[in-house]
Amino acid sequence: MSTQLAKIAEKARQDKKIQFTSLAHLMTPEFLQETWGMMNRKGASGVDGETTVQFEENLKERTEHLWARLRQNRYQAPPVRRVDIPKGNGKTRPLGIPTVEDRLVQRAVARIVEAIYEQDFLGLSYGFRPGRNPHMALQALRTCIVTKKVRHVFEADIRSYFNHINHEWLMKMVQQRIADPAILRLIGKWLRAGVMQQGVVTRNEEGTPQG
Repeated sequence: MSTQLAKIAEKARQDKKIQFTSLAHLMTPEFLQETWGMMNRKGASGVDGETTVQFEENLKERTEHLWARLRQNRYQAPPVRRVDIPKGNGKTRPLGIPTVEDRLVQRAVARIVEAIYEQDFLGLSYGFRPGRNPHMALQALRTCIVTKKVRHVFEADIRSYFNHINHEWLMKMVQQRIADPAILRLIGKWLRAGVMQQGVVTRNEEGTPQG
């Protein structure tokens, strides 16, 4: 599987305008099982209450059944379970916790998408990228300050960014590189899945859950 993703990454690197029309075929039961082995299996349960331990008990059968539903376009993205975590100053940050199964599908799609978009990102970008973390960003900043003539450091943040992502424009940007209908349908389902809090499901026209 890594070889196939490497080939996709190389195509994306060589041609910055290429659109990938056939990607969903990569999501075989073996690919899902391989993805499962890469995941953090200590995460909390989603709206269905299933744990990672329960899902893993019949991993082969579960991934085969999941693959069949994906292939037949019968997969339905469940709402995420919303929890609010403290972020200081009396404020909270809403997090969305997917079901274990949905988390696996999301991670599998993310592996494919990452292979393409990692070729477009700049080297100075560290946020939410595989193999990178905030400590690396701080080290790069320190190196820049120590070795170059730096007079100002600017810090900026987009207020409530994830709560106000425009679904239509997000999909338009994704389609610049990805034209596989099955992958686009899945992303659309996740955007529309909504969140569940205290048993009530809310679906928004904008924004996407963090988590």
